[in-house]
Amino acid sequence: MALAAMRCRAARPAAASRRSAVSSRRVTVVSASMSVADLNTKYGIPGSVEFKEGKSGSTVVALKHACGSSAEMYLFGACVTSWKQPSGDEILYVRPDAVFDKSKPISGGVPHCFPQFGPGAMQQHGFARNLDWAVSATAADPNPDERDPTVEVVLTESDYTTKMWPHKFKAVYTVSLHGEQLNCQLRVINTDDKPFDFTAALHTYIEVLSIDKAKVTGLKGLKYLCKAKDPKNPEDKVEDRDAVDFTGYTDSVYLNSPNHVELEVGTGAAVALDSSGWEDTVVWNPWHTMKDCYQSFCCVENAKFGSAAKVGPGQSWTASVSFSVVDVSK
Repeated sequence: MALAAMRCRAARPAAASRRSAVSSRRVTVVSASMSVADLNTKYGIPGSVEFKEGKSGSTVVALKHACGSSAEMYLFGACVTSWKQPSGDEILYVRPDAVFDKSKPISGGVPHCFPQFGPGAMQQHGFARNLDWAVSATAADPNPDERDPTVEVVLTESDYTTKMWPHKFKAVYTVSLHGEQLNCQLRVINTDDKPFDFTAALHTYIEVLSIDKAKVTGLKGLKYLCKAKDPKNPEDKVEDRDAVDFTGYTDSVYLNSPNHVELEVGTGAAVALDSSGWEDTVVWNPWHTMKDCYQSFCCVENAKFGSAAKVGPGQSWTASVSFSVVDVSK
């Protein structure tokens, strides 16, 4: 990332101002195995939404805003792997050990944790990050100054998922650009005849100048679970720091966190996370367990973990987050 340029970026208005009208909207849930050419025919919007072949032949959807910002998401895992400012500055971080051949989840960007965050009865962080999601809609706002490119993808139950989690569901994930902002919304619908519960998170990796210069603000006074010593038996603590900094392995779950949290990246800029519905915030850095890359990123994750989401038949749960770059040098 061109860090000097990134410092000059300021947040745009909140994503709530997105207009519902669209210049082009194409809706039909399709197989995740559609070719890139077919996806572009059905869902591509010139200048706004394009499907292309990514690494290892995996399909990527690219969003481009009229202001010059951009984002990319792999359909495998519905993992956003790039979010760039109009200057070309990359905000997200993909680890050097990441693979894209679907042999394992993509390590970096914004991976999903659903229907389980962390270890538990099923595989680590659940199954949503291990599967292809299907495209269900694309759109672009008609206002020439705010042409917001949007893609919506869905995941439903299969033989693979019901062996781990015996429920019928529909997860709908919407990713859009509003000016320089990246907006992500997850909606989980219970299509079963019995209630279910789950935990979830967006495991967001953000690039920093150096981890020793990074700090997270907005968490002071919160109760948190410190999982650094023993993830299965976390320590209960209260955050007394004005800003959370990094001097070693960090894995903390802040309960009932505020809607606004910032990660200062060490350049005079911060990435602001404005969320709704997630409730908790996770701060993670692997330190020397990943010696080749730990200095270059910090994970600040929106989570639903302290209390599981409980969804009855025919009901749904929704959470969203808007990411923006703000100047904190003044």
